[in-house]
Amino acid sequence: MRKHFLSSVAFLLILVVLLAALSPVFRPKNNTAEAGTQDVQADGILGEPENTIDVLFLGNSEAYCSFIPMEIWKEHGITSYVCSTPAQRMYQSVEYLRSVFRTQRPQIVVVMALAICWDYSPVEVVTKMTGEWLPVVRYHDRWKSLQAEDFYKPVRYTHVEADKGYRLYRESRAADTTEYMEPTDAVERLPSKNVRRLEIIHRLCQEHGAQLVLVSVPSTYNWNGRRHNAMTALAESMGIAYLDLNCMQQEVPIDWEMDTWDEGDHLNFTGAKKVTAFMGEWLEDTGLFEDKRSQEAYSQWNVFLQDYLASEASE
Repeated sequence: MRKHFLSSVAFLLILVVLLAALSPVFRPKNNTAEAGTQDVQADGILGEPENTIDVLFLGNSEAYCSFIPMEIWKEHGITSYVCSTPAQRMYQSVEYLRSVFRTQRPQIVVVMALAICWDYSPVEVVTKMTGEWLPVVRYHDRWKSLQAEDFYKPVRYTHVEADKGYRLYRESRAADTTEYMEPTDAVERLPSKNVRRLEIIHRLCQEHGAQLVLVSVPSTYNWNGRRHNAMTALAESMGIAYLDLNCMQQEVPIDWEMDTWDEGDHLNFTGAKKVTAFMGEWLEDTGLFEDKRSQEAYSQWNVFLQDYLASEASE
């Protein structure tokens, strides 16, 4: 029995070593779809020049449907990036933040509060994180397209996203606002694992000189009084700012007949412009940022802005 156990352990160790040795080969050598990158919009931040991003948005699809970095640049000269992916879990947000801090020094990190409410299984974490630690597991399909240079070429991220992670949706499908954000004393119970990971994010921000902000964007599908109460209490206990835009109808006047593309789950372009207008003003009011619109080092942002304005006008 003991001999069988030791043989199994030895086999697993050899397998892990083999996978670790193959991982540099299978890891995409650039942050493009052609190179094999799976989350091109989010990973576009890896190609941004070092220390040029002022504000980082982390989270799920609520983020990439709600914040328009080009609008913030146009109005305030503040650089921002939406580093979000569909159904992004808190443990994934931690890893994205670690990755971003290797090359960027954002002064504010905005985390979508919704992910703190989502539970998940240990199996999901192990599966996802194994892919992060051993890229050969995550990118195993790349064996079909491997070339000789994959065995020696270093990783070099060159791709930048013109929209800085924002995804535009113009469709409009009205939401049902019945019971939306009705006052209550009830408090939703948050998974402790997510609270712990938010604490890790908070610590990482402190270590890198960034301010952590929790934000809930308008969503009749995802937000209610119970969740608002839970997030308010959590933010107060950690001493961090919490902006629940679901409770700011005057500041963010969402029209639930027109400003959502999927019946209240996510905002469309008109809704995102309202959220972004508020967020841009809030960021400027912090006094942390200088207007970079006239700086030569950020001239590419003005080029992307013209593309964004042309696209907006053509619709």
